[in-house]
Amino acid sequence: MNTIDWNKLAEQSANKTDKEFNQILSTLTHLKMSEVEEFIKLSKISNENASKVLHVIYNATASNEQKTQAITSIENGVNFLIHIASKIL
Repeated sequence: MNTIDWNKLAEQSANKTDKEFNQILSTLTHLKMSEVEEFIKLSKISNENASKVLHVIYNATASNEQKTQAITSIENGVNFLIHIASKIL
């Protein structure tokens, strides 16, 4: 698996258009662009905060409790996570 530089992705995501960011997110999650666009819109999360949530999820060294605390501190992070989960469950 390729190593993802989450800090760089979060930094770049603030400067990406919604379409560019959604394409990146679609590739990372293997979801259709329309699905990504829908749950981004429904969760009302910024591109930068969506990147932060993904970074927390992929952090192999953090416990589930640490991940929970980190995601709840990100604006609309929980909404975003719920919408992602609804697409894969």
